[in-house]
Amino acid sequence: MGPLSRWITLRHLFQEGGRSLLTILGVALGVAVFVSIRLANHSAMASFADTVDAVAGKANLQVVSDTGGFDERFYTTIRSTSGVQAAAPVVQVHVRAAPGRATGPAISLKTAEDTAYPETLLLLGLDLFAEEPFARYEPPRREERFAALRFLTDPRAIAVTRSLADRYALKEGDPVTVVAGARLFTLNVRQILDSPELQQAMGGNVVITDIAVAQEVFERFGKLDRIDLLVDPQKKEQVRATIERQLPAHVRVAQPQGRTQQVENMVRAFDLNLTALSFIALFVSMFLIFNAVSMSVLRRRREIGILRSLGLERGQVVRLFLLEALFLGFAGSLAGLALGTLMAQGALHAVSRTISALYLVVHAENVYLDPRVYALGFLLGMGMSLLSALGPAIEASLTPPSLTVRQGTLIEAQPLPLGKFTVAGFATLAAAAGFAAWTVGERQPLGGFASAFLLLIGFSLLSPGTTLLGERLLSPLARAVGGIEGMLGARYLREAVARTSVVVAALMVSVGMMIGLSIMVGSFRKTVDTWVSQTIRGDLYVEAVGRTISGAATALPPEVVEAAENLPGVAAVDTLRSVQVTHNGRLAYVAGINFRVQEEHGQLQFLRGDAAEILARAREGEGAIVSESFAFRNRVKEGDTIRMPTPAGETPMRVEGIYYDYSTDAGAVMVHYPLFWKLWRDRRTESLAIYVEPGVDVSQVRNRFVAAVGDRAALYVTPNRTLRSRVMVIFDQTFQITYALQGISILVAVLGVISTLTALILQRGREIGVLRGVGAMRSQVRKMVLVESGLLGLIGAALGCVCGIALSLLLTYVINKQFFGWSIRWTLEPWLFVQTVVLMVVTAIIAGLVPARLAANKVAAEAMRVD
Repeated sequence: MGPLSRWITLRHLFQEGGRSLLTILGVALGVAVFVSIRLANHSAMASFADTVDAVAGKANLQVVSDTGGFDERFYTTIRSTSGVQAAAPVVQVHVRAAPGRATGPAISLKTAEDTAYPETLLLLGLDLFAEEPFARYEPPRREERFAALRFLTDPRAIAVTRSLADRYALKEGDPVTVVAGARLFTLNVRQILDSPELQQAMGGNVVITDIAVAQEVFERFGKLDRIDLLVDPQKKEQVRATIERQLPAHVRVAQPQGRTQQVENMVRAFDLNLTALSFIALFVSMFLIFNAVSMSVLRRRREIGILRSLGLERGQVVRLFLLEALFLGFAGSLAGLALGTLMAQGALHAVSRTISALYLVVHAENVYLDPRVYALGFLLGMGMSLLSALGPAIEASLTPPSLTVRQGTLIEAQPLPLGKFTVAGFATLAAAAGFAAWTVGERQPLGGFASAFLLLIGFSLLSPGTTLLGERLLSPLARAVGGIEGMLGARYLREAVARTSVVVAALMVSVGMMIGLSIMVGSFRKTVDTWVSQTIRGDLYVEAVGRTISGAATALPPEVVEAAENLPGVAAVDTLRSVQVTHNGRLAYVAGINFRVQEEHGQLQFLRGDAAEILARAREGEGAIVSESFAFRNRVKEGDTIRMPTPAGETPMRVEGIYYDYSTDAGAVMVHYPLFWKLWRDRRTESLAIYVEPGVDVSQVRNRFVAAVGDRAALYVTPNRTLRSRVMVIFDQTFQITYALQGISILVAVLGVISTLTALILQRGREIGVLRGVGAMRSQVRKMVLVESGLLGLIGAALGCVCGIALSLLLTYVINKQFFGWSIRWTLEPWLFVQTVVLMVVTAIIAGLVPARLAANKVAAEAMRVD
């Protein structure tokens, strides 16, 4: 096999270098998309894990609470527990910040994220005298004892990482402004840290201060976010059990790495969906390999027939073509790994931005090169190449030598079993429907992906029959528009249906994904737009700058709330406060709002029942309302009782209603604010919704509110319309990466059009030579090929539109529901199909320009020469 591979396989690959390069590029793009998405997802989580590890230091246990902190008096008890070698209290907050001193008025007039405070910092409040065992804070060297004294005596002292200091040319004594609780605070750099671990955490955006400073600035008096522990590894479980017996229900003991696992569980649905989409490009590239090997079989049929006559066995023929596929797959996979690494940086930016918008703050700038991702990407590329080549290789081995050595043999060695393909296609589609029904019934999310894969396979099996049907329907039109050239171009679709149907299938998969995702995203966007319009009914929304990242540490000053409530023309003010909790091992949110204001002015949309009645029941009976995603994930229905961890202990709450919510798939529980105060002992306010009386000018109320607050707070005071626009902008940003995946899949399919048409033209060389010999002009030959490529694009787009509708239903009602728990109202935009069909026909014609030029330039005498 060695000499045969070298003199036959490699020689042909290099002789047809252009087509080989197109195939390699297609495989490379497929592998690159998969690798870039996996690297981006891995890097985002690895960056978060590095941050968790860095801020944990050498701690091997942590006392934590997801409900807005816990009483610092537990610290003394825990520190004195037998087996605890060291303990350190921590206050941890994400803040918006900028270098320089706070000057001028607060940014009350802003209605969107302000560029004046561009950095997101992770601020750690530590007890510096308890830090030595944990190796997070480096005391100044002995010769810098005065710097240490300044750090301890300055009530606004901070230590910053070397990377942050270098970025903004900060030195000791320089000010940094942070936004905390809607107020601007100037902190003073008193030390620059060289810790390698902290340089990695949050991209180096880490600030350390004394715990008392953090508690004062963020009004966390008497509160801790966690206590880090260093215990004997041999006694870890014993110490854990001892401490847990002393803690209230909402406080628990966990390993530092547990936080990373929680976050990975929370974003798993997002991760899996992106990974599944990246497989589409790999799937399309399979058709390229299939086409490349099929064309090799056709072009070398006479050669293989001679070798078979000389004693070459069928198994050797199969291995010969599988080796060709292995070479293409090997080269394409290697190129894909390199290209995927380059693409990963852009994918990382999109992934980290989406995770930060939907789940929690992730600061990922560097791509982590994971050998497992490279190994999996390479194996997938090689495996799909082998799988794609198996059919043509077997076909080559089964063709009788007596047939292959004859000159003038038709392209199709064996008739295509269209009936069997069609029956298999419909059977596969039925299996896809069965998997979808099973997925919904059993709530097995991965079954949705199996159903989607079967759906694409089923429509691919229908492509030969669709190609012949399309040729029959479109031939009269092709002749009417293109004359004899159009008729010949359409006829070639029928004569080479085994090859052209593969291109149709590749185009179908690309168009199907584009249509399916477009319908799903469009439906989702329209659903969210309707939800925002119906739910966000307040006329003005007030929140502190940086609230979206500071979360539980955000507290509007009481005078801001009073100013809103006392404004002339204000009908009602609703306040919001929220905490993160762990329920059934999953992160979720509990929020306190004014149910009475919602009854009278709000428009929460519930799955069932009247909103006012549901809210009244929840208010009077101290019940709760839960988001649709929370209900789906926890299998909760109206009337059920849920038990939520609170500072007052595990508290039962009756679910009075389930409301639509698309802000996060983590799930949310809402209670009346007096109940929230009672259970969490927390009267802070994160944000306000101001409802203006009918007939009152909203802009005047806003101006009066801004004047009443003055320079006392850094706020966003956002009108209803602007807030709705911001929500939709975030939504569009979230799906930008899916549009990139669509574009790459279409590019891979276009490469298939170019490769297949080029090979078919080479195969039909004698026929084209005859046409040129009897007087066909170059322009007529070009026209014939362009008609063929246009018809391929039209048939592939038409089948793709049907596939896309089915795929969109699967994405909307099965995959999205199982992974995120959201209900989406499926909507169809007819104009989308017109745009897609026109785009694909034009793209296919453009892809056919190079093969058309090749055909037109064939010399008749050379083309008709007998080998």
